[in-house]
Amino acid sequence: MPNNTIICPQCPARFATNDELQHHYAVTHEGAGPSSSPEPGFTCQHCNRVFAEHHWMVQHMEKNKTCKRRLRRWIQLQLAIGRRQATDCVDDDNSIPSEEEAEVSEPDSRSGSSGFEEPWYVQVDEDNSDDDLVMGEERDWDEETEAGDNPETHHYADAIADADEDAEVNPLPHAPAPAPPHPPLREVTDRYGHRYFIEDYHVPTVGEPIRRQTPEELAQNQYPDVGALADPDFFEIAQLLLRSGVSGNFKGKYLRLKKLRGMMPWTTDRAMMQNVDRLPTGPEWSVMAFKVKGSSGKTEIVELWLRDIIEVIKKLLNTRKFGRFLQFKPIKKWTSPARTEQIRDEITTGEWMWNVQAEIKDEYGTVVPVIISSDETRLTNFSGDKKAHPVYITIGNIPKSWRRKTSKRTNALLGYLPVPKLDCEPNKEKRRFHRRDLFHKCMSTLLKPLAEAGEHGIEVPCADGGIRRIYPALAAYIADFPEQCRVACVKQTYCPLCTVKPEERGNISNAGPRKRQDIIDAIHEHHFDGGSAWFQRYGLWDVKPFWEKLPYVDTSCFLTPDLLHQMHKGVIKDHLTKWITHIIGKQAVDDRHSSMPEYHGMRHFKNGISTVSQWTGRELKEMAKVLLPLISDEDSKVVTAARALLDFLYLAHSSSLTGGQLAAMDRTLRTFHENKHCHEPRT
Repeated sequence: MPNNTIICPQCPARFATNDELQHHYAVTHEGAGPSSSPEPGFTCQHCNRVFAEHHWMVQHMEKNKTCKRRLRRWIQLQLAIGRRQATDCVDDDNSIPSEEEAEVSEPDSRSGSSGFEEPWYVQVDEDNSDDDLVMGEERDWDEETEAGDNPETHHYADAIADADEDAEVNPLPHAPAPAPPHPPLREVTDRYGHRYFIEDYHVPTVGEPIRRQTPEELAQNQYPDVGALADPDFFEIAQLLLRSGVSGNFKGKYLRLKKLRGMMPWTTDRAMMQNVDRLPTGPEWSVMAFKVKGSSGKTEIVELWLRDIIEVIKKLLNTRKFGRFLQFKPIKKWTSPARTEQIRDEITTGEWMWNVQAEIKDEYGTVVPVIISSDETRLTNFSGDKKAHPVYITIGNIPKSWRRKTSKRTNALLGYLPVPKLDCEPNKEKRRFHRRDLFHKCMSTLLKPLAEAGEHGIEVPCADGGIRRIYPALAAYIADFPEQCRVACVKQTYCPLCTVKPEERGNISNAGPRKRQDIIDAIHEHHFDGGSAWFQRYGLWDVKPFWEKLPYVDTSCFLTPDLLHQMHKGVIKDHLTKWITHIIGKQAVDDRHSSMPEYHGMRHFKNGISTVSQWTGRELKEMAKVLLPLISDEDSKVVTAARALLDFLYLAHSSSLTGGQLAAMDRTLRTFHENKHCHEPRT
């Protein structure tokens, strides 16, 4: 395989020879130099000749000696600039160039150039031995070009001439190069006909395999010998028998039926189960015991069932059906080439993954966003009051359209947290402390391998046959509000994401986000120094957070919103609906719901809403659809406040958000707070 070390400065393409790069420039970027010709068609960027067809212009640039020479020098100029950016230490405030550097001015917008978007600086050699050749080229160009050329074109030509034609092209260094000021965009149209523009990460090798899998490594991924289950028909029969819930004796009798005796590959249930046991099962399970000691001296042993999180991530990355859908590169998605509004619809299109990729000093590094979810679930009520606390994991490289479907099996069970009764501790406050501390100790054990893997990276095989060096990092934690407070180590009267005071949570304030290091410092100061004012101000619990040693965790955004409990059940049902009921009366609310005309796609509450005993997410969404018409004849402030909350709700449900939509959410929230006083009780 050739060593593709020459990188196109205008796009992520790589080439083995300068000729391949030059042909690519002529075909794809049309020379990328400035052009002053206002005429329609395709213009050569070096002599301003206009061609009716694109391929004619490409042939001209490859055959005309003058334009070909200038194209080659233009490419060398761009490569020299790229090398300077990769090797020079440039200050953030962009220092002024020295007298030995010549400025290549940005072309006027009328020139139609796509090559210069900000001023560039290139080293000029006063003792250039190629001056005669350069002056000869200037005379040739002057003879071929019509009078009245744009002076910027000649300035561009001088810069090309001063570029080092024989400069050696260096491969991309191990540390990624800094981002160019305005990287090029590529236009994409989705299956719905929506057009948007993609800005790729400035290091083209991120997310790419470091090598291909060897035959021995590929052999390890081969499907095991499962006997008769390799036949789809027999697999379907075994699947039906196992899912039916019948006993093993019944399955054996079924397999020995005279009508089926010669057709079945198994004669007993045991023979069938031996084939079933050969099916791949995923990472192995292990158990770890924790001892909780009470104040009275009694102890209680609890068990944590867990799997190796790295092995689970490897399994997800190496699943064949995910292969062509996995997204390994961070991108920015824009609504227009002007980059005015950014679209955020996946983890890969958000700022978090882009920023984490910039922190990783590995040109082949692949960020794997880890998404954890957990919830304590009651299993039985009358036979022992059993509870379970499962923890699930998925990765953000899988598109969310797949992650939200249970049939795709994108979520893997990572472990079971203990749900102890803690009868060994009679004190209720200490019992709550032990539960919080046990939760963080168990989660720290589950996620401990992420700390080292996120710092140094690990090589894993992927479904496309490549070996990638991945850096897994905790990106999001999905939980309900009580669990979010437990994860953030805060009391439930505080916000787990920002520093707003409990008494100000109902008002708009400029409270800042909770910063990870501030939380850790406050907990350490309280624990080791005997007290901390910030510990009390943040409303923290004295426990060691499991995310303390995990890299790239952003405590201000890694807890995801809970729209069902926070918006539908909280804001809409428990607040807005009660306010409306107080204004127009309970009977009027039921009468207006029952008198609402039936319509396709909308639920008709024929008996009103007061008779509904258990609200599900679907019923809450249906109620929100008809909430605004119920109060259309009320005071304008009541209608405005209700509409603002509903607008906020539906914007929050959007599968993608632009900068304009985020600003609209902020406006609707402020509109509600400006009109919410109409719901205050009158004295």
